[in-house]
Amino acid sequence: MSNILQVTTPNLNTDNRNILNPQDPKQGSPAIHNPVDPTRVVRADGRDGDQNGNNTQDALFSAVNYDSNYGAFIKGLGENSNLAGVMERLLFGDMAGLLGIEQAEISELVERFLMTMRMDSPDDLLEYLQGQGELQARFSGDFFNKLRSMMSQSPSDRLKEILMGFVKGYNDFSSGAHLLQQMHSLTEDIEQLLLRAYREEFRGLADSMDWDASNGDTENNSGILNQKLIPFLSSYISRTHDYGAVREATMLLIYQAVRYQNGDKARLFKLFDTLLGNQDFQRLFKGDPQEDMEKLLMAGSRESQPSLAEFADNLATLLLKGANGHGGLENVQQFYNIMNGMLINESVYMPLLHFILPFQYEDQNVMSEMWVDPDAKRDSEDEGRKIKLFLKFDIRSIGKFELLLMLQDRQAKVQLLVPPQLAKQDKKIQTEVAEILKKNGIRFSQLMVRERVRDRRVDEIFPEIREKERTINVRI
Repeated sequence: MSNILQVTTPNLNTDNRNILNPQDPKQGSPAIHNPVDPTRVVRADGRDGDQNGNNTQDALFSAVNYDSNYGAFIKGLGENSNLAGVMERLLFGDMAGLLGIEQAEISELVERFLMTMRMDSPDDLLEYLQGQGELQARFSGDFFNKLRSMMSQSPSDRLKEILMGFVKGYNDFSSGAHLLQQMHSLTEDIEQLLLRAYREEFRGLADSMDWDASNGDTENNSGILNQKLIPFLSSYISRTHDYGAVREATMLLIYQAVRYQNGDKARLFKLFDTLLGNQDFQRLFKGDPQEDMEKLLMAGSRESQPSLAEFADNLATLLLKGANGHGGLENVQQFYNIMNGMLINESVYMPLLHFILPFQYEDQNVMSEMWVDPDAKRDSEDEGRKIKLFLKFDIRSIGKFELLLMLQDRQAKVQLLVPPQLAKQDKKIQTEVAEILKKNGIRFSQLMVRERVRDRRVDEIFPEIREKERTINVRI
């Protein structure tokens, strides 16, 4: 008779280590993946929380928030921590080879850019450093310091609304030349994406734009964009059903066109007049707002500082051309890394001012990178404004330096880290730094000179960068 019940004789082996106990939650069928174990807490995917695959990510984010925008920013900040080093190799090392390549356009850009970095005197160097700071720190200066002071005095909701409207309008106004340049580059890209039969007409419309218009002079260009360029692209998309790259580029063009139009100078003055008409503003603002506004517009105009604006424009153009392969395919990744690093440091999540300042002085190539918190955390509300500055600079023939400075009420705490070969000259360096501070009317309560042993990350010096890290901020 067949053994229907599949009855077997018991295993005489008393070693039961290999026998599965169905009542034991830690044991189960090998066909069941990720079984539930009520004796321990597991992750949603059934994996142990201490597996190696998650250690790096947990260490980086310090919170289970893998898909957050802020987490992506922190991760990118860590991956692009050597932005200055990459840029230094390109500018003062590999870039020399670009001067001999066949493409005349990129060679001319390289030569022009290197010329803007050469300083002939200490006055030229000081003007260059101060000017780049003013160009990059858009909301700086006496006028915006007064606005910040007003905001700290808990103004009315109506005044806050007017202030924010003016600041937004000024942001669009001061970005006018940059937006115009971006739209010019974008129209050139769109032309190449269009079908050949439409390119000539589109090029004619794009050429009717005044790409050299000054900041605030937006009426003519806005009319062309709203009445000709954008309607042409809308009609093209509906006719050809091209919902890919052309539509994406068109949406970006529309976004930039809206900001450009909002930066009209007449609109900015209208916002300013609304500000002047507010009684709380008249009561809280210290000084002559009309005079401060005129100084603000003059200082912020690119026409008043053509050489400084030329440096930024040349750098942006050079990076864009290089990332597109015009500097040789072997250099594309370096250009891309620099662009990505700059974008990370200009992220909306970065609470600091960030500057990249390369220059050549007395036959020395210097690459410097600086982060500034103009309103650092104070120990008490009664203390004066506190500024925290972290500067990293590399003199190719000497080595790498790091400077940390805390400034409050014209009194400074300074920490200077120097290359190993200069560590023994700490007393001399300390005396010279103290003399520089004294010439600028700054006292010091602490001045320390030590040997630099490693690169310090910006989030080590400014731990407040990670303060938002544990918030719920999921990216879809």
